[in-house]
Order: sequence, then structure tokens, then C-alpha cells
Amino acid sequence: MDWIETKELLRGPAALVMTPFHQDLSLNLEALTQNIRYMTDAGLQRGRGFLVVPCGTGEYVSLTRNEHRRLVETAVRATDGTVPVVAGVGTCSYLDAIEMAQTAQQAGACCVMVPAPFYYELDEEVFFNWYATLAKAVTIPIMVYDQVFRRASLGAGLRLEGIARLAEIPSLISFKYGCPAQHLDMVPALDQYAERFAFIHGSPDFTSIISHMHGAYGFVSAPVTCWPTFELHYWDLLEARQYHEAAQWQARIAPYTRLFSREGGWGQYLFAAAVIKATLEYVGLYGGPVRPPFRVLTEEQRERLFALLDSLAL
Repeated sequence: MDWIETKELLRGPAALVMTPFHQDLSLNLEALTQNIRYMTDAGLQRGRGFLVVPCGTGEYVSLTRNEHRRLVETAVRATDGTVPVVAGVGTCSYLDAIEMAQTAQQAGACCVMVPAPFYYELDEEVFFNWYATLAKAVTIPIMVYDQVFRRASLGAGLRLEGIARLAEIPSLISFKYGCPAQHLDMVPALDQYAERFAFIHGSPDFTSIISHMHGAYGFVSAPVTCWPTFELHYWDLLEARQYHEAAQWQARIAPYTRLFSREGGWGQYLFAAAVIKATLEYVGLYGGPVRPPFRVLTEEQRERLFALLDSLAL
């Protein structure tokens, strides 16, 4: 396996692809194919974006192993080889993680994105052991998903010393950082390890400019699934080092991305998948339901969302 070659595939917007379900909550693979081709037709391609299928925002913790395999297989077929596919593997089970990584590789994924196990309290040693053990069991390259937002509650998250240890494992080729609070750690990490790892900025906002300045390969994006030309233009501005213009461009979408938090006057947390799936329907694609414990938007929330999208004129 050429780790360097695989690492170079992970450039541009990382499309957080939603898992489409029928109303009975079974997989809608036809809709997945259509939604992916909407992005590829708009210009998402190797070196200018990649897909994360399934992903955390795309409800991967609700999937069976068979559903996981079918999603990755469908995504790879839908791209016709023009866009790299990273398969998210979110589980507390070491054996499930191995199986999903192996089937994703067989399906044609170039890499797997793996967070540390949730539920458990973790320290740096446990964090390291999870990835070191997994890397010995599979041959597919691994993207470490460092969910910084879990540090306060579960102790998860890597410091520079932990990244130095993981750098000794060849198949760990990439890091995805999980939230905007990362920059006190991420900037020094980028400055020291940007040549070793493909760092993917994990916040859906214009702070990805800072990461790009320090050598990040790309940024996570849910909006690229709905407005690919908008996010691809943002990426082109970053690559041209036109950072002032990039900040102005990306700031246009801030009222939308605030819906995923408790900001923006909505008065409650809105599950991102429900917002994104409604947005897919706004642009004429299939969104569909979300699996429990979450729910779709209420009619009032949906009307407010569509009015906001009208005002953004994206």
C-alpha cells in the first residue's frame, strides 16, 4: 500500500454524505447514488474533494454492518472512480471496526475514518492503543478522527505528544479534528506534522482558513452536498491563497451553519442530519427521515429554514 499516494487523495472539501432512508427507515441506495452524482456533476473530483460515506453526521452509529458495506459499495460505484471515498467507521467494538474496515477496503474505499470508542472514558494511552491495535489488524489507511469536543466529558483527544507516537504507525495517514475549539492544539500540530499527515479541518466554518494557512489538506463540509459549486469555489480561493476573499465568501453561509448549534435564535439544538436532509430537499434532492433518537424538522422549523435559504441566495 502506498501510504503517501493515498494521503494525497484527501484534498479539498470532505463531503459529509447523508445516509438516505426510505420512510420505513431502510436504506435508499438509489437516492444516495443521485445525491453523489449531483456533486460529481458539479465538479467534485480527485484532488478537489472527497466523500465521507458513511459519516457521523450521516448517522453511521445507527447502521448495521451489512448496511455499512452496502453504503460504501454504492458510493464507490456512484463516483465511477472519479472521487475518493473515505468510509467512516464509528463503533465501540474492536471486532466490528476490523470487519467494517476490511469490507470498506474490498468495496473500493481508499481510507477509513475512525473515531476513538465513545461511551468510555479515555486517556492518551487508551486512545493510542485503539489505533495501534486496529492498524495491525487491517491494511487500509486510517484517518484518525480526534473528537476534541469530547475532552471535557470523556478525556478523549490527542496532544502533540500523542500525535508524535501515532506518527510512527505508517498506515495512519490523516487526522480529522472535531470542532472549532481545536486551534490552540491544531496550529502547533499542523506546523510540526503537516507533511506527515493529511490534516482535515473539522469545523464547518471559515476558521478552516487558519488551518489551510498552516498546511491542512481540506475541511469537512455538509454544504458541499447541497451547494457543491459554493464550497468548491471556497476551496479554489484557499488554494490560490486568497484568504481575505475566502473569508468573505464563506461568511455568507454562517447563518446556515449556526443552525447546527444552539445559536441563531432557534432556541434548541437541531440535529445536523435533519437540517442537511431538509436542505437537500430544498435543492431538489432526496433527504428523507432520520433514525431515532432524532427526528426530522417540524413544519415550522422547515419553513424557517427554507426562508433562510431563500435569503442566502446560494
